[in-house]
Amino acid sequence: MKRSRGYRALSQRGPGKHFWLSVLCFSGLVIASFVLFEQQIQNFLSHLEHFLPSTPAQMLTLAVLLIGLLALDVVLPVPSSMVALFAVATLGSVGGYLVIFIGLCLGAGLGYALGAGYFRLLSSRLGLHQRQPGQLAYRLGTLSLICLRGVPVLAETSVVAAGMQRYPLRAFILVTTLANAGLALAYSAIGSFLVAQNALLVTLLAGMVLPALFIAGYSLFKTLRRGEPLRGRFTVSYDYPVVFTEHLFDPLNICLHRQLTAQQRGRVTVLVFADEQLLRCAPHLPGQIDAYFAAHAADLNLKAAPIAVPAGELSKDAQVLQQLYSDMLSHGLDRHCFVLALGGGAVLDAVGYACATFHRGMRLIRIPSTVLAQNDAGIGVKNGINAFGQKNLLGAFYPACAVINDFQLLTTLAHRDRIAGLAEAVKVALIKDRAFFEWMEREADALAHFDHPASRYAIRRCAELHLGHITGAGDPFERGNGRPLDYGHWAAHKLENLSQHRLRHGEAVAVGMALDGLYANALGLLSDADSERVISLLLRLGFNLCPPELSLKDAHGRSRVLLGLEEFRQHLGGQLSIPMLSCIGTSVDLHEIDDALMEKALLRLVSQRAPLTLGEGCAQ
Repeated sequence: MKRSRGYRALSQRGPGKHFWLSVLCFSGLVIASFVLFEQQIQNFLSHLEHFLPSTPAQMLTLAVLLIGLLALDVVLPVPSSMVALFAVATLGSVGGYLVIFIGLCLGAGLGYALGAGYFRLLSSRLGLHQRQPGQLAYRLGTLSLICLRGVPVLAETSVVAAGMQRYPLRAFILVTTLANAGLALAYSAIGSFLVAQNALLVTLLAGMVLPALFIAGYSLFKTLRRGEPLRGRFTVSYDYPVVFTEHLFDPLNICLHRQLTAQQRGRVTVLVFADEQLLRCAPHLPGQIDAYFAAHAADLNLKAAPIAVPAGELSKDAQVLQQLYSDMLSHGLDRHCFVLALGGGAVLDAVGYACATFHRGMRLIRIPSTVLAQNDAGIGVKNGINAFGQKNLLGAFYPACAVINDFQLLTTLAHRDRIAGLAEAVKVALIKDRAFFEWMEREADALAHFDHPASRYAIRRCAELHLGHITGAGDPFERGNGRPLDYGHWAAHKLENLSQHRLRHGEAVAVGMALDGLYANALGLLSDADSERVISLLLRLGFNLCPPELSLKDAHGRSRVLLGLEEFRQHLGGQLSIPMLSCIGTSVDLHEIDDALMEKALLRLVSQRAPLTLGEGCAQ
C-alpha cells in the first residue's frame, strides 16, 4: 500500500522530533475532558470524601491496592503519577510516601526481571523474548536510568531495557532505589501542599500535569547535552603467556606449536627474524628451526629461513625497520600470519615495532635470547627504534601473543652479556622485592659465574616481577607519569649514547642505579648501609661502575651525563618523574632533582674502584 509523502516524512523522523506535538495533543485531551465532563467530575469529587478510608484495616487495604497498582504499572496502563498523588491525598504525607516508594521499587524490580527473562512466560507473552539487547535504540546509562524515573512510559521502558541489557543488578537496585526515594518525596511534598490547601481537584490535575513537566525537563536535559562530545569506553583483554622451556626447537617440544595454533584454525604461516649475533654464535640454529617446522608441516608453514637482523642497537634504525617491512611484504604476510622474533632486547624492540605497524598489527611471538631480554626487555609491551639521536623516540605499546624463554639459548652468550642482564634483576629487586635482593646477595658468587640453577631462578623471578607490574599496576601502556621500572634508566640512556653503545644496556643501568642510590643517600632518603649494599652487590656481580663516560664534560664544563636529566624530562612529556629508593624493596617518585647533590653523587661514584671490563664475543 502506498503511503503519502507526509506520512513518509514523519515516519523517517525519530519520536523525539515530535515531542512538542505530543505535549500539545496531551494538553488538548486534558482540556477537552474537563470541558465535556466538568459536571460529572465535580459531582464525583464532592462525594469522594465519603469513600475515603476511616479505619486502620481500610487504610492498609487501600495501601496494598495502591502499591499493587504502582508495581504493575510496567504491564498495566496505570497513570502512576495520579495514583501517587491520590495515595498522598488519602493516606497522608508519610503513608503516601511509603506507598509510592515501595510501589515504585517493586515496579522497577518487576520491569528488570521481565527484561532479563526471569519471568519467562510473562516475558514471552509481552514479546520481550524476541528482542535482543543490541536491538535497543541506545545503550542505557546510569544517568538516563535516573532521569527517566519520572517520565511516563519511558520510566517503565527504561527498567525493562536495563534488564535486557543486563545492567549490573546491584548497581540497578542502588540507582533505582535512590531515584525512587527522591521521586516519592517530590510527589509527597506536592500532594501534601495541595491537600492542605483543600484543592483535591488541583491535586488530581497535578497528576496529569507533573508527567508533562518531567517530560519537558528530560527533553531540556537532552537538548543541553547535545553540544557535549560523544564518549565511548571500551576495554581490550590480552592473554599474555610467558613460557619457560628448554630446547625450544626440538621437534618433540610442543611449546611453540601450542602457542602458534592456540587461537587459529588451519595451517599457520610463520616468518622468523633472528639476531645476527645469535645466528653467528649458534650456527646450528637455522637447521634446527627448519627441522622443527618440517616435523610439524601439517600445521605450520615456515615461509623462509631465519632472516638476520643486525644485533644490538644497530637494529633500532629506520633503515632496518624499512627492511623488515620489505621482508614481510615480499613474503606476503597478512594479519593472520605469525612473526617469530629471536634475539636480544634491541632486536625484539625493532621487530616488535615493525609488527605493531605492519598491517596495523601482526601476530608476534617473542623468543628472547639474552639474559636481559628474558628477564626484562622481552617481557614488556614496549617496542621502538632510535631516531634523531634519541633513544626509543619512535615506538608503540604492542603486546606479543606470547613470550617463550628458552634457557639453552643463553648458553651461546659471552660471559659479559650473561652478567649484563642481571642488572635488571637487581633493579626490580631493589624497587619491588627486598627478599629477592637478599637472595641475590647470598647467591652473588654463583650468579657472577652464571651458575645454571641460580641463574634460572633469577631470570624467572625477575620475569615474574616485571609481568606482575605490567598486568597488576593498572598502567601497562604507561599513560601515567610514574614509572618505577625505569629506576636507574635516565642516566643509563645517556651513558649508552655517550659510549655510542659500547656499553651494554644492562651495564649502563647498573651505573645508573649506583648513581641514583648515592643521590638518594645524599638526599637522606636511603640509609648509608642500604646504599653500600647496592654498590657492593653490583660490584660482586662484576659490573664496572666507573666507565670513562661518567667524566665527560661539554664545552661549558657541565657533566654530559647529568644533561640526560633534561632529555629524560622531555621523554616523559615535560614533567620529571624519577624513581628513587627509600629503602631496599621500596621506591618513591621524585619530580625535582637537586643538581648540586646529583653532582656530588656523581663525584662519589667516579671515586669508586671498578673491576676490569669483561671480554666480549660468543661463549667459549
